[in-house]
Amino acid sequence: MEKTFQPADIETRWYQEWEERGYFAPQGGETAYSIMIPPPNVTGSLHMGHGFQEAIMDALIRYHRMRGYNTLWQVGTDHAGIATQMVVERQLARQNLTRHDLGREDFVKKVWEWKEESGNIITQQIRRLGSSLDWTRERFTMDAGFSAAVERVFVELYDQGLIYRGKRLVNWDPKLHTAVSDLEVLSEEEDGFLWHIRYPLADGRGEMVVATTRPETLLGDSAVAVHPDDGRYQDLVGKKLLLPPN
Repeated sequence: MEKTFQPADIETRWYQEWEERGYFAPQGGETAYSIMIPPPNVTGSLHMGHGFQEAIMDALIRYHRMRGYNTLWQVGTDHAGIATQMVVERQLARQNLTRHDLGREDFVKKVWEWKEESGNIITQQIRRLGSSLDWTRERFTMDAGFSAAVERVFVELYDQGLIYRGKRLVNWDPKLHTAVSDLEVLSEEEDGFLWHIRYPLADGRGEMVVATTRPETLLGDSAVAVHPDDGRYQDLVGKKLLLPPN
């Protein structure tokens, strides 16, 4: 008998047996209980936050499973979009290559290769934690069936008038040539400048000065709104300005 506990040998062997015997699959029961694991991103390895949440979910799953519930803990991993692309691009940079050197098709292949490598690391780490997930139902957010299901739900919600497509301001990355979420943007405060733009009246009898921090909108200006009770502009209401100013 070993003088010290060897978790790597013992835990791995037992976990494999539990998984092979299907102990983590739903076992029936009148009441269902399910948790979908918040899918970790395939951009590296697990961190302490993952370990913390897995322990909580595992305790809940095992508790309900022992009480005879039809219990499912759904496992999956997330493609992470831009974050995964950045990881692969940094790998290419170490070889003095860019995604443009590879072309779209070969670059996508590189991304899928990284998904297989990183995703396998993550799922093995989850197993080492002893998490009692049903691995027969493992999913990836870019799986064909998964993507088709998401697309179908979006169409159904649109047809029901519950979602709509509209124009919104987005964060545009000039390097990646794609939109990025607010979570992926680091905001920095900068001192601005107040511009005073003179809009001449169309009849040549005066002008109107507008102060703005966004002079780039000048070419799209079509009208100027003023407060109806502001005496400074009473003689300008209803008059035509030269927009944009010349």
